[in-house]
Amino acid sequence: MTGATGYIGGAVASELRHHGHEVTALVRPESEARHLRDLGVVILAGDLDALPSFGDALNDYDTYIHTAFAPQLDRTAIDTLASRGGHFIYTSGVWSCGHTTTADETTPPAPLPISAWRVENEKLVLQSPSRTVIRPGCVYGGKQSLLAGWFAAVDQNQPVEIAGDGSNRWAMIELHDLAQCYVAIAEQHAPGIVHATDDTHETVITCARALAANVTVKTSSAEEARAKFGDAFAEALLVDQIVSSNITRERLGWTPKRTFINSINEQWVEWRESQSTAR
Repeated sequence: MTGATGYIGGAVASELRHHGHEVTALVRPESEARHLRDLGVVILAGDLDALPSFGDALNDYDTYIHTAFAPQLDRTAIDTLASRGGHFIYTSGVWSCGHTTTADETTPPAPLPISAWRVENEKLVLQSPSRTVIRPGCVYGGKQSLLAGWFAAVDQNQPVEIAGDGSNRWAMIELHDLAQCYVAIAEQHAPGIVHATDDTHETVITCARALAANVTVKTSSAEEARAKFGDAFAEALLVDQIVSSNITRERLGWTPKRTFINSINEQWVEWRESQSTAR
């Protein structure tokens, strides 16, 4: 695995170990990896750009999972790991689908500008039938990532700020459900494009208001969002997306258990635990 100390990769590593799989993780020497060691993960110390130098030490694994977010080094990971003979899983995202409310796993990509580089790598990965491209939705749960600011704001009795008027929808997936999707792919060596999205179809402002009974939501214009976040990221935050994962669910026998709205209580528990651990 790459990215096992990250938000998604850490959950995937934990879920793989929970299912009894042996896991080796490439970890930067300066990264904190105690929790991985506690899980029984074997640590391979090094950076992504050093992958080619590991030579035969990377051979003979059943599956290679690339979860690290590294736009400049994705090709290094693909070129080095995808040719090793095992099944290769590449992490992309639903922003590869662009502005859409009808996309499924068979829909040609029409990426948002922020994700155009990933679509080029998707094409490279899919040249072989022993490889998978997984497109997670906007991930929530655990210590949070994209939505960490929402939880922090509510916890401090501050307004939740969203880009635009919040009438758009995000394709979403809960962290633990996503990790279970990775495990299903790895165990079944399922090739091709996989969508990891749940049934959260509420608007962004509805999701924000669900955080607490007294939450205040601060909206903005699209122009204000672009000025604050830059054009590319603002377009991603303003996108209106419904991305189906029905084909994936049928293929893998995987069904996400949570939606953003129905898991608010669990999310608050996990977020507060993560804040306590961080202190």
